Amino acid sequence: MAPAKIPVTIVTGFLGAGKTTLVNHLLAQCSDTYIGIIVNEFGEVGIDGQLIVADDQPLIEITNGCVCCTVRKDLTAAVNELLQRAERPIERLIIETSGLADPAPVLQSFLADADLLQRVELEAVITVADAHHILLHIGEDIVREQIAFADVIVLNKVEIPSARELEQLERELRRLNPAAHLVRTERAQVSAAELLGTKRFSLPHVLSIEPDLLDDEAHDHEHDTSIGSCCMETDGAIDPEQFSRWMNQLVQREGARLMRTKGVLHFNGEARQFHCHSVHMLLDARPGRRWRPDEPRRSKLVFIGRELAGDALREGFLGCLVVQPERAPAPATESETEHP
Repeated sequence: MAPAKIPVTIVTGFLGAGKTTLVNHLLAQCSDTYIGIIVNEFGEVGIDGQLIVADDQPLIEITNGCVCCTVRKDLTAAVNELLQRAERPIERLIIETSGLADPAPVLQSFLADADLLQRVELEAVITVADAHHILLHIGEDIVREQIAFADVIVLNKVEIPSARELEQLERELRRLNPAAHLVRTERAQVSAAELLGTKRFSLPHVLSIEPDLLDDEAHDHEHDTSIGSCCMETDGAIDPEQFSRWMNQLVQREGARLMRTKGVLHFNGEARQFHCHSVHMLLDARPGRRWRPDEPRRSKLVFIGRELAGDALREGFLGCLVVQPERAPAPATESETEHP
């Protein structure tokens, strides 16, 4: 008898929708299940791998590209690596895509790999939709693709819009995808039993949306070239008041262009990480886990948006570093010493 295939859940959704928060909620509810996790990020600096609370679960982070285009081969390689290096048989896979990923080529990466399909089975595509911001981006092809391919739509941040706005939004989502199971959430809190364990993925349904899905040459996906990322890292401690002032001013001034900001920061004198998130002008910041004794206290900050002024962002970020105490003057040489 052939071994049971490993169910795969793909979590997608536009920038800042709440994908990582959802994955963390699912992992917390499935602590007895050995889950392999793959996280893909658009920029070259990885943040989400640190934000996911994986504990002893195996995790691989794919950076500096998007699994729907430039690093598609890395996705299948990452799945195979997880299956090989796991300490015990993996019971489930969760893949969190970049916020700019087109689901079709991601699905194709699995469906076109006959060897991989002997071991894994696509269970569902979950799309997280930001109830506060998604109508700003609903005209963009990538957002519409993410919604159309969803087996489940997690409508997140429903506490922000009015009841009328939510009804309008749900009508628009239903127009794009009338078949998806829709769940309303705040802070992506949803029962794992509602999202995991039910096979919702249907290849005939997907092919009705994308008839050439299995044609490898038909999916040379390209991103909107006006969208880019700016990533920065530093080992220096950050002044929390200066950083808070700078970030608040930045999102107020540049929020329309700053589609997504996320960071893991080392605040001066703090034993815990500090996590910073923003979507346009909506800013959220809170303490994270404690730094481990053997862990470098390195701050990382990533901006994703349109026509970013990278040099100005880096200058502003580095301006939040704690000013180092001035060194004591070097001992005077004999020729500089004043003799009585």
